[in-house]
Amino acid sequence: MNRRRVLAVLAAALGLLVAINALVYSLYRSEVRAVTGTLDDRLVALGVTSASWLASAGDSDALLEVLVRENRLEDAYTVDGTLRVTAGVRTRAGQPLNLLRVDEPRLTAAFEGRPSVGDGYSIANATVTAAYFPVRRAGVPLVLAIEAGTEYHAPAARLRRTYLVAVGLTGLAAGVFAVSLLLALRALERARLAHGRAERLAAVGQMAAMVAHEVRNPLGILRGQIELARERLGPATPPREQERFAEMLAEVDRLNRLTEELLGLTRDVELETRDVELGALVATVADEVRLIAPKAEIIAELVTPGSLTVRADPAKLRQAILNLALNATQIGGAGVRLTIDAAADGDRARISVTDDGPGIPAKLAASLFEPFVTTRPGGSGLGLAAARRVVEHHGGSLVLESRPGARGARFSIYLPRSRA
Repeated sequence: MNRRRVLAVLAAALGLLVAINALVYSLYRSEVRAVTGTLDDRLVALGVTSASWLASAGDSDALLEVLVRENRLEDAYTVDGTLRVTAGVRTRAGQPLNLLRVDEPRLTAAFEGRPSVGDGYSIANATVTAAYFPVRRAGVPLVLAIEAGTEYHAPAARLRRTYLVAVGLTGLAAGVFAVSLLLALRALERARLAHGRAERLAAVGQMAAMVAHEVRNPLGILRGQIELARERLGPATPPREQERFAEMLAEVDRLNRLTEELLGLTRDVELETRDVELGALVATVADEVRLIAPKAEIIAELVTPGSLTVRADPAKLRQAILNLALNATQIGGAGVRLTIDAAADGDRARISVTDDGPGIPAKLAASLFEPFVTTRPGGSGLGLAAARRVVEHHGGSLVLESRPGARGARFSIYLPRSRA
């Protein structure tokens, strides 16, 4: 997946986040205005009603205490023209008024008969709303001051918390959206690569059919003539001539194997599956490699204690593992150290072929499993492609797990484990 697509995905996720947050913020501001207006209207109603009661009530302190308690207010008190408190709950009667808590212009307006509601003062980052209402008690002008703090404005605070949760959820939704898009793009990329591989295999199939028709029969005739010539010369053939016959037959066999590999890539893989014990299979492959490459150091082991079984076609799976092992010995050369091991990996089984050879060139890593891609001089580039095809028909995967460009290579086959 290229950089442009990733940036497009991130831009789409960011655009979605901005659009949703703009909508949520608009709804939040609308609700805040509605709730704040409702609270202010309620405070006006409380003030007007309480002012009318205070005009004739006997015990002003008791009335103000009920007003504060029932409506979760900070304080309520009355002041006279000399700014002394005449009755109150937290601000007691007889005390001089704390002018730091008072909005003097609005207090003066209340003495003139104009009530008001607005911001008063702040305590610990919380704003207290102050309301002033005119009261005339026994002919004396007073002002009722009502202070509403955090508890009174709790609905607005809850609305803010809800908004923050909504913002968090939209961020999460945008993240999920971005991840989903990335996964979808990766799936499309895999599908594109699979389609390209299928097209290349189709081209290989056409070429393989041509090779089978045009090459195999002449190769068979050529092999027969070489063997006939060697038989006619008999035991008296000089050693050098015997070597030449052997070289010619080896080259004919190599061309036949190449033809079979080409045809193997295009034929349907028909599996004859049964339970296969991987410890025994790994040991068998290791024995075969020791015979073919006697100078290589071969280690075979079952890492998982006990038995490890998969449902597979033993012949085809053995050939896939053998292809990986032979590639390692041919690229690593004499003295290469090769480890073939099997282990459980959750609900899968893993078969790994690891060598200490020259490794995989970084420039070939992306196309390593494509037909005709090889790191070995004279190699056909079909062994890994054929092995991967067999593994995928088993419902598994074949991956390169070593770092391209570093020394040594590690290929792993992952297959579903047999159910007990």
